[in-house]
Amino acid sequence: MGEPIKALGGSDPLREEILADVLTRSVIPALLAQKKNPITAWHVGGLRPTDGDVQKLSALILGPDNADALEYIYSLRHAGVSLDALHLELLEPTARRLGELWEIDEVDFIAVTMGVGRLQRIVHHFAELDQVQPYDEKRRALIMVAPGEDHDFGSQLVQKFMKAAGWSVVTLSVGESHKVVDLVARQWLAVVGFSISTSLHVDALAALIKSIRAKSLNPNVGIMIGGPIVAEMPEIVEQVGADGTAANAVAAVILAKKILAQSLTVEGPTKP
Repeated sequence: MGEPIKALGGSDPLREEILADVLTRSVIPALLAQKKNPITAWHVGGLRPTDGDVQKLSALILGPDNADALEYIYSLRHAGVSLDALHLELLEPTARRLGELWEIDEVDFIAVTMGVGRLQRIVHHFAELDQVQPYDEKRRALIMVAPGEDHDFGSQLVQKFMKAAGWSVVTLSVGESHKVVDLVARQWLAVVGFSISTSLHVDALAALIKSIRAKSLNPNVGIMIGGPIVAEMPEIVEQVGADGTAANAVAAVILAKKILAQSLTVEGPTKP
């Protein structure tokens, strides 16, 4: 590394010049290189996953051994990353990345579906859902477009991935939003998801979500929304009273699993 350490003996200008040269050409660049790809970075409030962690986990999730992915997450957890940070800044972004890889044909539908299944099991593991019996029967969702919307391509994609990931999914056709309240009052649903593409329908969606929460057979029902307008105006999530949003169909599956896990383990399990 630079000049030999033995050349640093003595206390004179030559020694200082050599030391400065070593630091400039070797030590400092090495430290900077390490900081570019840390496993975790320190932020106010604790350790948080980085983009590098998301890329690493994505590769492991698509790999042959699910245990590798779980071990990697445990290493971050043991390093001090909170469970909230793991969900919000690692698992959900990893799901989003898998969806992006599928959209650009980097991976096929089967590979993404397997990856989503692995991510679901990881959420299941950390949420201790083994204590909730029978858990699988609670994976029920209603996915549809928001009131006033007439394009359902986005909701169809979410339905496709949720079904592939083991969810029982029901839907209503475009223009049938008036039937939602009656449906959630008759059927126990863990999650209701809406696709919304324009701000023109925000007020109508907010009113519908309020009615859903008031009439739902599941008092802990989760509400998630997605669509182009939500990406542009994330404040819409709070405005309509939803529990969260997902950037694409794959991420929606993990968000739904997280919402269900929270309702069953934090607020208490509800029998369907």
